[in-house]
Amino acid sequence: MSACSEGQTEIVRMLLDIGADYNKCNNDGWSPVKIACSKGQTEIVRMLLDIGADYNKCDSDRGWSPVMNACSEGQTEIVRMLLDIGADYNKCNNDGWSPVKIACSKGQTEIVRMLLDIAADYNKCGSDGWSPVKSACRYGHTEIVRMLLDKGRL
Repeated sequence: MSACSEGQTEIVRMLLDIGADYNKCNNDGWSPVKIACSKGQTEIVRMLLDIGADYNKCDSDRGWSPVMNACSEGQTEIVRMLLDIGADYNKCNNDGWSPVKIACSKGQTEIVRMLLDIAADYNKCGSDGWSPVKSACRYGHTEIVRMLLDKGRL
């Protein structure tokens, strides 16, 4: 796990070569691919996806998937990889937050654009009743608000 977090690509490769369980989660319920996504370890994410790691597996605590972590952390290239391989971009965490709402709240303009381009649900509200556009408004992400308003009636 720490090799994925710290970007130790060769060590991860060695562990995979000897049959390490690439879907085994740590005590917090985080899988290697989720950790690598969160830390922006693009090459490690690519290796794990190539070997068949579960890219929709959520942590046991908050229900966050790898794509949610990548959206939150602004990992644009990793989000693109996950979307290209078929990650569930409308799946919500335990608080009802979708990747779109997470990206809107964090001001991740390019990621919001990517998600809108593939028809992600931008009207879905979290359990707090807040829509992605309301979250973007609250945090002052003007360009994201403009994008969402251009998409249609909210």
